[in-house]
Amino acid sequence: MSRDDSLSILIVDDSAFFVSLLADKLESNYGMTTTMATNAGEAMLELNRKPVDCIVSDFRMPETDGLELYEMVDEQYDIPFILLTGEGGEEIASRAIRMGIDEYLMKQAVREDEPLELLVNRIRNVVEQRRTQRKYERLVDNSPDEIGQISVTGKILAANETMATAFGVSQDELVGKQLSEFIPDDVAATRLKQSKRAITAGSAVTFQDSIGVRHFHNIAVPLSTAGEVDSVQLVTREITLQKRNEQELEQKTEKLTMINRIVRHDINNDVQLLMGWADIIRDHVDEAGMATVDRIDDTSSHIAELTAIARDFVESLEDDTEIDLEFVNLGRTIKSEVDKKRTAYEDATFVVDELPVMRVRANELLTSVFGNILSNAIRHNDSDEPEVHVDFHETESDIVVEVADNGPGVPDDRKEDIFGKGRMGPKSPGTGVGLHLVYTLVNQYGGDVWVEDNEPRGSIFVVKLPKPTN
Repeated sequence: MSRDDSLSILIVDDSAFFVSLLADKLESNYGMTTTMATNAGEAMLELNRKPVDCIVSDFRMPETDGLELYEMVDEQYDIPFILLTGEGGEEIASRAIRMGIDEYLMKQAVREDEPLELLVNRIRNVVEQRRTQRKYERLVDNSPDEIGQISVTGKILAANETMATAFGVSQDELVGKQLSEFIPDDVAATRLKQSKRAITAGSAVTFQDSIGVRHFHNIAVPLSTAGEVDSVQLVTREITLQKRNEQELEQKTEKLTMINRIVRHDINNDVQLLMGWADIIRDHVDEAGMATVDRIDDTSSHIAELTAIARDFVESLEDDTEIDLEFVNLGRTIKSEVDKKRTAYEDATFVVDELPVMRVRANELLTSVFGNILSNAIRHNDSDEPEVHVDFHETESDIVVEVADNGPGVPDDRKEDIFGKGRMGPKSPGTGVGLHLVYTLVNQYGGDVWVEDNEPRGSIFVVKLPKPTN
């Protein structure tokens, strides 16, 4: 037999012999601590002296019966109560349930159950249920959400402190009143309608509503307890700030879309015209003027590259909440971007190891990740002969790509924030948004990116992407 050394039981019965016998068995066989009383007065005195975990009381006692004792206890204490009945079992049991008694047992069944397993199991169950209930009540009382029990007629059956504070009254003033007394009729009607939906469906219903400029998210959970009117637990959380943020985000998204359209078409078209005109005038300037034409061409190419970065960056922000990933050939993507940079930077040397025939979960913007890292390795390179080495290796769960250059490197105090939006290094002609785009995209793909020192000089940009799970 398992022992319940921590349980303290008050036994109440007008038969001192039965009380003593029951107490002895609970103590010796189950390790419980017992207190004995032969009438209601003694029981209340014992409760005033020390707390107990559960009360086991006979129904038929002189002067004050077990149900009347329960009422006395219930007014002052929160203690599980088990009633033992000897006669009129069904009628007394029905009264006990209506009054809220936790459990009842036929006294004869307890007498005949020599090891008392039936009674002990009931004691354990009601004590555990009450402890769980207290934990739940503490959670509800301490919740920042408004939580109330609402009947099908809109009557407030219970409410936590947050709900009372929101309505500007005490909890006692709130209970028993109609919900419509504290909020506008149309809002109360909506909440009651959704609550009835939850009861009919037998499952939780979520919905939102507003009171003036304030917005709320609600959850109605059906409750059905024997002897009580069907009701719901209504949980209400204010989401006014969240709604305001959503509206601001929508406005920003609209602006980003407009900027993206301008970048895609207007600026890009003008840059292409400028580059075309530069090619045309090459045949009409002398050698001294060619340096200026080259600078125009280089600057136009840089603007074109920046507009592409800005376009991709806006698209990554638009997709930030929900991004669709697909299988992308990593080796082919890297080779394509290296080939582009070889054409754009003829004075630079690109050395690429054998690239993997490996797919990763990404999207079409994966090209921007390696395109920006490769461009960064050349644009910020102060060597007479810029070199970029692209290496690759695998771990058990990831694919790691390293892009090393022989430039000035990145100071230790900037390695942590170099991928931040709008960061610029010393003497950097760029905006820094390209590396922030790299960081944003790699994180969307579930990977990581960082920078290390190269030997004898330069930087190594490391991109780690997870291998597909299937």
